[in-house]
Amino acid sequence: MRHSVFDNVTAIFIDLDDTLWWFSANSRVALRLTYDHFGMCRFEPDFNKFEEIYESRNSELWHEYHHGHIERDYLMVERYRHVLQQVGYDGDPTATGSAMNAHYLDVLAEQPLVVPGAKSLLEALHRHGYQVNVLSNGFAGVQQRKLRSGGLEHLVDNVVLSDDCGITKPLPGIFDYALQRCNVAAGNVVMIGDDPDTDIAGAHRAGWRTIYYNAKHRPAVAHTATLEVASLAEIEQLLE
Repeated sequence: MRHSVFDNVTAIFIDLDDTLWWFSANSRVALRLTYDHFGMCRFEPDFNKFEEIYESRNSELWHEYHHGHIERDYLMVERYRHVLQQVGYDGDPTATGSAMNAHYLDVLAEQPLVVPGAKSLLEALHRHGYQVNVLSNGFAGVQQRKLRSGGLEHLVDNVVLSDDCGITKPLPGIFDYALQRCNVAAGNVVMIGDDPDTDIAGAHRAGWRTIYYNAKHRPAVAHTATLEVASLAEIEQLLE
């Protein structure tokens, strides 16, 4: 029997990165290609160390961006400018950082890996008659290319991005914008995502039901997840 989380639901909103498209695996490939392309081994011969510096600062910046404290353009340049300064780069870290970011985003969007069960889940949602929408803080142009590279584009009805409205998850405005854009009501939607703050707590505060895809075993924000699963296959099983 279909789980009650889907009662009266007509539309599903799903986060993209690390919920459908395997961002963490694809990003590591793209970062290595960027490291090699710009000859970063001259300054930091250990790629793992380079990655550690990048990921630490990038995580901080995304947290600030999600909550509206910084602009996307600052995030994109700062994450590489920071790592260049840390590894002793002898050129202009801002100019080179900007070039590295552009290269990284280009090769990132070409990567094909998707989260296990992603395609099967999207196909099942369509079979059951749901409108299927991506809701993401990722960047316009890049997110659409990710869906194409992962072979998922034809299984998504609408792609709603923070870039479209200038508001990021978990802020309530993006959830209101998504409802208007897709012509649905808060009582008729479910949000599926892997981030307990931006996806789950944010959607909950907007009055949405939520399914927390928690493959990384991170604690949810208290009382915000309608349902918690460890795999996308579990969600598909709940549809039957």
